[in-house]
Amino acid sequence: MDNPKIIVVEGTPVYDIRAFYRKEGRAKYISHLDLYRTIQRSFQRSRLPIWFTQGFNPHIYLTFALPIALGYEGVEESFDFRLRENLPEAEVISRLNAALPEGIVITRIAAPEKKAEEIEKAEYSLLFSSKNIPSGELLAKFDAFLSQESILTEKRTKKGPKQIDLKPSILASKTGLLGDAVSLDITLPAGIFQNINPTLLTDAFAAAAGLELDYRMIRRNRILCKDGSVFC
Repeated sequence: MDNPKIIVVEGTPVYDIRAFYRKEGRAKYISHLDLYRTIQRSFQRSRLPIWFTQGFNPHIYLTFALPIALGYEGVEESFDFRLRENLPEAEVISRLNAALPEGIVITRIAAPEKKAEEIEKAEYSLLFSSKNIPSGELLAKFDAFLSQESILTEKRTKKGPKQIDLKPSILASKTGLLGDAVSLDITLPAGIFQNINPTLLTDAFAAAAGLELDYRMIRRNRILCKDGSVFC
């Protein structure tokens, strides 16, 4: 890698790397835990000089800044790992992609710049329809739902279900029609301090309207930091 980030762990210099990848197609149904295992196995198949943690239970060092929800596609997802040797970027990408399953593609690697604590929001795109009503009527109902002064729903937390108001969490939104589906581009809080998935909003709408939604696409486009920059 050009301009690698070298850190010293227990007296050993290692190369800190952030891999950016796309997760799409059937791969969107791989849960985070299974994705973690999949990438670990891919590292082993790639025969890259991966750095393992020390101690009684050594394992591949692998961390995700912001895991993506099951059923979501991702355009610019990332994970961090470490190598014991500095290799050309093209070689690392090629060897990893050859070992990864269909639908998960490494697009680039770089030295980490931002920390997970700096993540503040994420941008999403959704396409959905309903068998119950035409798309134009569905859009009108959804726009009316968004225009409410408050949008109360229940969110699962580690301490159990909690009622929250989603309205203040909608940082930006744009709706429209794309073919026979409603399109939604939305920016929501994301990160270790607060994380709101867009389907929490659309599912709350479906429940309030007595409709069943058919999701054509749920995609996370970008992860943004507190200063407005893209997480990198």
